[in-house]
Amino acid sequence: MARPADPAPGPRRTCVGCRRVRPQAELTRIGRLADGSLVVGRTLHGRGAWLCRASQECFELAARRGGFARAFRAPVRPPDLEALRLAWSGGPRDPRSDFVPGSPPARD
Repeated sequence: MARPADPAPGPRRTCVGCRRVRPQAELTRIGRLADGSLVVGRTLHGRGAWLCRASQECFELAARRGGFARAFRAPVRPPDLEALRLAWSGGPRDPRSDFVPGSPPARD
């Protein structure tokens, strides 16, 4: 039996909140810096956690269920999670999370 064509070609990732598999373009990548802080950014090195774009519900599910710690394979401190919550809800952005043209995309 033939498989149906994939509706969205390209990489697919799983949201750490709702656990749905989606095209990478529909998700936002969260990275963990060396000091343990969490920032939004596609070009950050290392492991990443993916969340449905602009979904506060998925963020809260991931925070409550330990999705970030599981994705990073490291504990996530509550202050770092609160700082990310502020950034995710539209607070001031961290300049380290901006996309830098010409830089290679992060590989998970």
